[in-house]
Amino acid sequence: MPHRHVLWRIVLALLIFIAILSLQRMPIGQYLTLGLSPLISTLHAPARWWHASELWLQNRDKLQTELVATRDMLEQQTALIQQGKSLAAENIQLRNLLKITNIRGYTWRAAQVLGRSPDKKSQRLILQVQGSPDDVVVSSSGLVGLIDKSLAKSAVVRTILDASLAVPVTIPGSPLAALIRGQGDHLLVDFIPLDQAPAVGSILQTSGAGGVFPPGISVARITHVEALQGRVFARIEAKPTAHWQRDNWLAIASHIDPSTP
Repeated sequence: MPHRHVLWRIVLALLIFIAILSLQRMPIGQYLTLGLSPLISTLHAPARWWHASELWLQNRDKLQTELVATRDMLEQQTALIQQGKSLAAENIQLRNLLKITNIRGYTWRAAQVLGRSPDKKSQRLILQVQGSPDDVVVSSSGLVGLIDKSLAKSAVVRTILDASLAVPVTIPGSPLAALIRGQGDHLLVDFIPLDQAPAVGSILQTSGAGGVFPPGISVARITHVEALQGRVFARIEAKPTAHWQRDNWLAIASHIDPSTP
């Protein structure tokens, strides 16, 4: 008798279970899937992790490649910008040089600066040009010096800061006549009486005396005037108006022989 009650309970449970299935219209396989889904998810976890790791590595390599490419592109753009600025500055220098090439009796040509001497007592330059000794070298802001030695494809320039170079100078519109000599880092003006000493800030120009330097080229600006006790002449110091230490282009003036047809 007890067994019969148990059997009826089992049959009743099956009938209830079948009724629930029929009401929800869900196959038994789906119930099995739902029941086993935590186990299946746990089994699939390593595979998902491995796949995610592969994607992360691929994305990292892609990002690194893109970063390197972007960095190279920025470096190229920076180099092009710097080159453009340099060319623009050189273009301005060349245009300014054209303004001083109208002095008659000389032929003018541009020359690029190849190097500068570290010796402050000579301040020599090397230009990419074939010139002759005593050809005049000028920047857009004033006199630089003379070609001292001509090589195969270059020339050595002796600047006005060299103590061996003396330049006849004057002040436009005045009877002043003097010589200016280099002292390594500044200039000294000779043979100016104290009562004729120009004021600080005055600009001295080439006078054209001696026929070496073209007249009317700016040479120096007076920086110091000192009265020397017991002397007729004053001690006058000056600074060059030309800035050849930073110019990349200079102008070369060759004297034209009047006898040349």
